[in-house]
Amino acid sequence: MPIEATIPLLFRSRVRKYPDTVVQAYKNESGKFIYRTYRDLYTDVLDIATALAKLGVMRGDHIGIISDNRREWLISDLAIQSLGAADVPRGCDSSEKEITFILSTTDCKLAFIENKNQLTKILNSREVLPALRTLIIFNGPTQDDYTAAQDKNIKLLSFENIMAEGSVARSGKHAVNAIDVETEIEKGSGEDIATIIFTSGTTGEPKGVMLTQSNYTWQVERTPRVLYGEPGDMWLTVLPVWHSFERLMQYIIIERASGMAYSKPVASVMIPDLAVIRPQIIPGVPRLWEALATGIFRKKRRRGKKNDLHLFCEYRKKILPRTGSDIRTASALYTTAQITRYHYRFFPLVTPPSAVLSR
Repeated sequence: MPIEATIPLLFRSRVRKYPDTVVQAYKNESGKFIYRTYRDLYTDVLDIATALAKLGVMRGDHIGIISDNRREWLISDLAIQSLGAADVPRGCDSSEKEITFILSTTDCKLAFIENKNQLTKILNSREVLPALRTLIIFNGPTQDDYTAAQDKNIKLLSFENIMAEGSVARSGKHAVNAIDVETEIEKGSGEDIATIIFTSGTTGEPKGVMLTQSNYTWQVERTPRVLYGEPGDMWLTVLPVWHSFERLMQYIIIERASGMAYSKPVASVMIPDLAVIRPQIIPGVPRLWEALATGIFRKKRRRGKKNDLHLFCEYRKKILPRTGSDIRTASALYTTAQITRYHYRFFPLVTPPSAVLSR
């Protein structure tokens, strides 16, 4: 059976078939994982899309997302695409110059930003961003933030507030005047631009790569040939989502009706998260496994000399559950650590149904 023509259509089909399956796990302020189902995420996406339509976002518009990998990123991405617009992503580690160049080149009139630091970068370059009118910030803004934005003729909005406004607009008597996001999703085609991803700019100014819906669905449709995943599997996501590799991985998660847990590519964060989430699949890059291997072997040295098999058994018992698939994940992690430790060439390692993927 052919796959759906666009990512929003694909997402909606998985929501209808697996409404109660977990799709996102993210940490609250106390560090505890909160779980959201496909039904929950779809509601969030419809609310944000409705709010964006009220703000004037239309099919073909370019909308910035200056943020690292987090729950709100995926909601914003799917909401933008549901309206037929394209997002223009970049990470929080980007310089003021890079962000300004990317947003100005694509004529973004609205952008999502993660925090105050990104707000400051954009406000500092306001004069070269004439098209930009609205910023939506993920982390709660302060009164000083609102004032600073107003002084630069920028409308600053809270992500949580516009989500609530979108929810109200879709309910009761207000729904009559709200855009029907479902109808907009139906209008989507494979030729629609899904995103404009910019290169790093190491050889000059960053260059925007326009990727269509078909570019993504073509890849997603063929992934099961090389990677086995099941509905309900959990993936640990740690890479920058504005990079093409991690971006594709998140759409594959949706196609597989699996879930993603947000972590960090730091051993002190990632290893405890492994113990809680017990993922079946972890997309990664060689540098990630190098860092994990370094942390593991550093701990090994502190505890005294133990052979590698003993170390592996310790981690398997402490971090991962005693089920076949998760033991295979542990084995994959350990094998990768050994490969990178001895500086052999790294190859993608896939152990169905569990896997450690590397770009």
